[in-house]
Amino acid sequence: MEKKGSTARARAREAPTDRIPDGLTAAELEARRAERLDAVETLKTGRTPLTVIEVARRAVVLAEKAVEDFKASQPPPTFACREGCDWCCHLNVSATAAEVLRVADHLRRTLSPEDLQATRERLARLDDERRRLPANRRADARLPCGLLVEHRCLAYPVRPLTCRGFNSSDAHQCELFLAAPRKVRVPNYVPQLRLMTFVLDGMRAGLSESGLKGDLYELTGALRIALTVPDAAERWLAGEAVFAPARLNW
Repeated sequence: MEKKGSTARARAREAPTDRIPDGLTAAELEARRAERLDAVETLKTGRTPLTVIEVARRAVVLAEKAVEDFKASQPPPTFACREGCDWCCHLNVSATAAEVLRVADHLRRTLSPEDLQATRERLARLDDERRRLPANRRADARLPCGLLVEHRCLAYPVRPLTCRGFNSSDAHQCELFLAAPRKVRVPNYVPQLRLMTFVLDGMRAGLSESGLKGDLYELTGALRIALTVPDAAERWLAGEAVFAPARLNW
């Protein structure tokens, strides 16, 4: 007879990764709609770097509430995600300019001048390494995020929605996924992954509706720009394609 612990672990590994739970589609559409409207209303108060950062902050609040509400009716499996576990930090991260500017602001406020300069240099090195790869290999490069230092994220409290959506009930599967992404399935809690994605899409729609770029950018490259290009936030708000070198086409 199989032991209880083994059964629990097996169930965790079998957490649905390709089934949309009942009620999720309606929750997704509502989350996207609510975020789009909230982003538009927030930007009506002023088009400044601070209001753009506020858009990103409020999106996180909305997304996390949507996830918690769904968990109440359909609890997730036990997550394997722990401090110091960083397999997912070697995947490409997409983020809006609002999220990038929020992370850059956090780094400027929390890092010493020496650590901030070291971060700029690390971002530049990793971004250059990624750009040297053929375009069709960049998504599978498995380079560490430029914010990863000693297995911890420098900007964890303000991490983008893409990062917040990723979850797993089996860290070993995450490790295997890095080596063979097309052969290994990461067992995740689908509602968290999808709700974060829909809120992200709502933010993009709200930015576009407000006359700003709702593009997605590769996080390391976009942060490099935000931390090194003078007045990057103001130039983006003025319509300049300042983050274009980091733009993702998917």
